[in-house]
Amino acid sequence: MDNQCTDQEFFFSFNQSSALTEQELYQLAENSYPHGSPWSVEIYKSELTGTYNEYGIALQKNKKIGFIGYTQLFDEAEITTFGILTPFKNQGIGQLFLRSFIEYLKAKKIKKLFLEVREQNKAAIAVYKKLGFETIAVRKNYYHGPVDHALIMQLSI
Repeated sequence: MDNQCTDQEFFFSFNQSSALTEQELYQLAENSYPHGSPWSVEIYKSELTGTYNEYGIALQKNKKIGFIGYTQLFDEAEITTFGILTPFKNQGIGQLFLRSFIEYLKAKKIKKLFLEVREQNKAAIAVYKKLGFETIAVRKNYYHGPVDHALIMQLSI
């Protein structure tokens, strides 16, 4: 099942793993994160073929400008990776994409959504809190390059 949402010039589509390659995901991540892609091409390849893994894409004028990777099991989902290309950041696109994703999950009867985020990523944390996510745990020194704590956040849908 494909779920699509449009917001003026942006188009969000979910359940799109078959429409993406591991190289495309790697390049999107490489150009979305301040320190480059946290995962290798091989990890993205594994993600695309995983039984419970799926991807959504954000498009502007048919150009891929963002992605969201997620795992769904029963009535829970976890965002495993999420990014917006640097030139499109700070314009509210990520928030629109995430809101659309949450609506997609509601339609699929998902009850809880989890994610982890670098503690120093204040902009992302502010968006997650605005959407109703709450911090439920901290993983000390979880991230490397640079070292940072991971906040585990949860949203009840």
